[in-house]
Amino acid sequence: MTNFIRYLLTVAFKFLCWFLITGSLQTSNVILGLVVCVILPPGSYKNLQVKAILPELIASLSLPYAMIKESVELMLINKPKDHFVVEEASAYAKKGSIFAGFIDLFRITFTPMSLVTRRLNASQWRVHTVKNFHQSDDPSSSYQEVSS
Repeated sequence: MTNFIRYLLTVAFKFLCWFLITGSLQTSNVILGLVVCVILPPGSYKNLQVKAILPELIASLSLPYAMIKESVELMLINKPKDHFVVEEASAYAKKGSIFAGFIDLFRITFTPMSLVTRRLNASQWRVHTVKNFHQSDDPSSSYQEVSS
C-alpha cells in the first residue's frame, strides 16, 4: 500500500510540473498530461520518504505567484548585474531525501531570476540571481563570487 501511495505522489508531482510548464487546463491538456505522467518511468520510489516530500510539494504551490513577481521585477531592471548568493537548502533536503532535494532545486530554479549553479554542501546551494546595476556599484566587480 505504501508503494502505491509513493507511486501516486510521484505521478502527482509530474502532473503538477506538467501544469506549471504548459499553463493550460483544457481537457485535452489534462488528458495528455495524465497519460504522459503515467507512461513516464517512475524510477525508484521504494526509498521515497513521503513525510519529506509532502511539505516540499505544498511549498511548490506558491511557484506561479513567485514566477509572476520575479518576471515583473526582471522587466523593470534596466542594467542587469550578475549576483551569486548562498541559499540554505530546505530542512528535508538537508536530511538526505534525494527527491526532496530535487524539489528544492526545482523550486529555486523555476523562477526567472534565480538559477542554482552548484551545491556547495548538503545544506547550501550557490544561486545565480540578477540585480539592477547602480552607478554607486564598482563596475570592475560585476560578478560577486561566493567562496566555495
